[in-house]
Amino acid sequence: MGNDIFLGGVRFMPDFDDTSEEDHWYELAGGSGRIQIGVAFRPSTGQSLTIDDFELITVIGKGSFGKLGGQVMQVRKRDTSRIYALKTIRKQYIVQRGEITHTLAERLVLARVNNPFIVPLKFSFQSEQKLYLVLAFVNGGELFHHLQREQRFNEERSRFYSAELLLALEHLHELDVVYRDLKPENILLDYTGHIALCDFGLCKLNMKDSDKTNTFCGTPEYLAPEILCGQGYNKTIDWWTLGVLLYEMLSGLPPFYDENTDVMYQKILHDPLVFGDDIGVEARSILTGLLTRDPTQRLGVNGAEEIKSHPFFANHIDFQKLIQKKIQPPFKPSVSSPVDVSNFDTVFTTEAPMDSVVEGSQLSQTVQAQFAGFSYDGTHMPISPS
Repeated sequence: MGNDIFLGGVRFMPDFDDTSEEDHWYELAGGSGRIQIGVAFRPSTGQSLTIDDFELITVIGKGSFGKLGGQVMQVRKRDTSRIYALKTIRKQYIVQRGEITHTLAERLVLARVNNPFIVPLKFSFQSEQKLYLVLAFVNGGELFHHLQREQRFNEERSRFYSAELLLALEHLHELDVVYRDLKPENILLDYTGHIALCDFGLCKLNMKDSDKTNTFCGTPEYLAPEILCGQGYNKTIDWWTLGVLLYEMLSGLPPFYDENTDVMYQKILHDPLVFGDDIGVEARSILTGLLTRDPTQRLGVNGAEEIKSHPFFANHIDFQKLIQKKIQPPFKPSVSSPVDVSNFDTVFTTEAPMDSVVEGSQLSQTVQAQFAGFSYDGTHMPISPS
């Protein structure tokens, strides 16, 4: 407007500890006079989100929580119109299967991580019957889906994905978290072609370098020998699974695959590593290092830097550029828009999205108390001991 008058400017720092609602006078800079400003501050009541804050659009998967009576849906947050992935999990299923610790571990890990190659948690909330995790919506499809379609990737593409995963796993290890479940189904591509690690339900928290754990978990093709031997394992199992994944990307099948699980376990423990002619010298060398059965001799036992400096990566990847997403991905998924769901299985996307009502599942106060602190509003917080 042409008749506005510039009176001057003022810079002030509100004092949120001073709860008195008095106005204060401030001298104007660049003008003559003073201006009266009042600031009233009331702490948030911590009002949590509910399912009603989201519009349910499309079912996009079950996640590892399919067996926990849950599903993953594409949703739109009503107040901002932003698109997210919403994961729902029934409390009753978790309790029946003794999965409370795993479920809370996922929520704790996700609230802590800050890495470009890990799907970020945006919010979490709960109802009497269910837990809800609101994640960034990543729509380039599972790595599994692309690998199945193309059967194998070339070396450049396999190296790119495994390098981004290496940075994701390194970040988790710095937080004393062991991932334990690396496999193509748990790796998404975003619409530009970068990877996004998801599904943290099998993570083990508070694993210092010297710590070992014994839980038998993971996916059969990817199990490290030390898990099968029951001798305890540590962070280095993630480097074994990275080796299995790299081998699978390069050759189309995991290195010790067999349809009979017991035979496969014997192969994991005893069979030599066999390479096809199309696997190059550097790739053979890093795979031999990562797939070393003795975890104390495995490549990565001294940390991720050891793997980064192997010629397979060091001669081809600038990790500084990679972490800043300044390296062009070798493949871009066909995605028409940020809301496109064409890379998800039609088994899911044809389902009607709904937040099903759970009948007759009254949980005791003691059980409900175990889910205290699940709600999360997007601010980072430390992992509490478990």
